[in-house]
Amino acid sequence: MRTQTRPVIINQADLPWEGWEDADVAARSAIRWKLLTAGERTESAGLVTGIAEIPPGERLLLHHHGPEETYYIVQGRGRMEIDDRAADVGPGCAAYIPPNARHTLHCTGAEPLILVFSFARDRFDQVDYHFDE
Repeated sequence: MRTQTRPVIINQADLPWEGWEDADVAARSAIRWKLLTAGERTESAGLVTGIAEIPPGERLLLHHHGPEETYYIVQGRGRMEIDDRAADVGPGCAAYIPPNARHTLHCTGAEPLILVFSFARDRFDQVDYHFDE
């Protein structure tokens, strides 16, 4: 039985940036993020959302995870690869990443690439990242 949840309103400006805990992964991927809704931090369930930033020339390492995921590009330009599909992306582009699909995103523009991500999970710590490189 799911616990009753309450409405949550978060201003991302009030949250600290986070990064990879694994020093090797952090050295190879300068991406950072803020969790907006996640059961381990907010009174929410069923959906994890966050905002991520990839600096110019940097990329999210090729990886996969069990839960499906969505991206919505807010700012910047990049090259997205999901399994055997690839496309240039920019503001207004959305991506659906199926369960266990290998994916990466490279910031190809002169400004940071900013995206909103979501998982259909109660908590972010329920997403196990497996790096493929």
